Formats: sequence, C-alpha cells, structure tokens
Amino acid sequence: MTQAIAPGPVVLGDPGTLLFENERIRVWELVMKPGEICNWHVHEYDHLLVVMEGASIEAWRADGSTGKLDIPDNQVLYIPRTEQPEIARNASASKTLRELIIDLKDDHAEPTARALLRFFQPGTATTSHPLPGGPS
Repeated sequence: MTQAIAPGPVVLGDPGTLLFENERIRVWELVMKPGEICNWHVHEYDHLLVVMEGASIEAWRADGSTGKLDIPDNQVLYIPRTEQPEIARNASASKTLRELIIDLKDDHAEPTARALLRFFQPGTATTSHPLPGGPS
C-alpha cells in the first residue's frame, strides 16, 4: 500500500447488502459497477470473500494508505479482521464486481475458513461430485 488521500470524510456504513445473519456468520452481497465506490466500512470479523465476478479495485484506508489489485473471477479469499476503516472503487472500465462477504463471527472460525479455501479451489472435489461409497 502507498500513501494517498482517501476520498471523502470517513463516515462508516455497511460494506454491501445484508443477505443473512445469525450468531455465527453474517453474509453481505457487494455489487460495484465500473467507477462505483462502496461505503466506508470496517471488517470487524475475519471473513471470506467469495468473488463470482472480479474486477480491478482501488482501495483506501483511513490512515491514508492505498492499494490496487486485480481480482479474478471465481475466487475465494480469506481476509483477517481489521480495525482500519476502508473504502474501495471499481477501477475497471467494463467489469462489474460481484462478491459475497461472509463474516465469521465465531472466534474459532479461522481454521474452518482456511479449510474451506482448499474446498473451493479449482481442481478440487466439491459437493457437486458424488462421494466415494455414497449414492450416485
């Protein structure tokens, strides 16, 4: 991350549209068209990003640091919690970012989340394939 001035004052909001919440997880949907900026937000929990359609993203943190990354389609990323407010902009010319943010509210969720990353990696068996010895 490099240093830069973040856009606008830091007024915290939701990172996307809340789809589901219980005592263990919270699921958000974030859709950003080219040029759109999400709300300032804080990731208070470790979380998984399930990226269905990736894009080029520019991000700013309240401390002034910035970053740019190209997120490919069909990725699952584990992101640790942070207290640093952040905001992001879809810097793509034509790609819409579509992702789910799955907050892991359980303090012991990290090992399970890391195991799920292997489950969702390309080329690994998933529940769409029959289990050995199970019904076909």
